[in-house]
Amino acid sequence: MKKILVLLLVLLGAALLEPRSRAHILDLAGPLGDRHRRGSAERALKRIAVDVQRAAARTGTYPTAGFDRWLTELDKSAKDPWGSAYYLEVSADSFVVGSPGPDERPRTGDDVRVTQPREHSAAGLGTALQPPAAPSVRLKKVDPWSVRDSASARARRTE
Repeated sequence: MKKILVLLLVLLGAALLEPRSRAHILDLAGPLGDRHRRGSAERALKRIAVDVQRAAARTGTYPTAGFDRWLTELDKSAKDPWGSAYYLEVSADSFVVGSPGPDERPRTGDDVRVTQPREHSAAGLGTALQPPAAPSVRLKKVDPWSVRDSASARARRTE
């Protein structure tokens, strides 16, 4: 009986080494599997947050656009343990690296999130790094009299 138990434990250990079979085994494990996945996501997000902070200090911007592509360029997985893409949110004083969690919907209550304060620029100027600026729209100042005059001129041309 002991030999069979040892054999089963060895087979289970070998199966856990293979990523595809590990996912199936963890699905069967239920809550234990979710706890493992949550811990795995937290560890990955902490490492990603360090990389984001380093990139921001080096380049002066946060990699918000194309975040999943940026992760794959660093040889990091862009997917969380549930198969969803990680996300990055940047605010004025901090940034959040997150995983959608088991429900696979971002920004819900079961998300796994790591929040880090934004550090100052590498230049030592004491100014916080700024998130990418929104595109600005320039409005042309128009004199209302010239609009009316041009409209009346067009009307005269068509007569």
